[in-house]
Amino acid sequence: MPATTKAAIADTYMKLISEFPLRRIKNAADHAKAKKLVLHLSVPDTDRGTAEYLDVLIDLVIDYEKRAEQVIGTSNVSAADLVRHRIEERDMSISSLARLIGVPQSNLSEMLNGNRDWSKNAIRSLSARLNIKVDRFLA
Repeated sequence: MPATTKAAIADTYMKLISEFPLRRIKNAADHAKAKKLVLHLSVPDTDRGTAEYLDVLIDLVIDYEKRAEQVIGTSNVSAADLVRHRIEERDMSISSLARLIGVPQSNLSEMLNGNRDWSKNAIRSLSARLNIKVDRFLA
């Protein structure tokens, strides 16, 4: 790997570290900041430094939520409900999500309403863009 690429990754990662250090989250205010940052950084085509930072930050958020007993069981929540929740979190519309994942809006609406099976393309794209495990769509 060229030195400039390593430097660019390190620069991005270190910039994020300086803005919000990767430390154990100890209170609700830091938890709220961390969640907001996760949503902000969860965009398609992030660079490797951002992706590596995001991986650790998500682990820290999950750890805090477990310690604070904020974890909600989602075993009875459908994939469609998870997608709707993630759309709402990101203040998106179904139309904008459909454009983002390359699926016709009418098809996505039918999948969300249970009138159409999830397509492989939709599953792959939604899983990657909304951070939902693929197996949630197959249940």
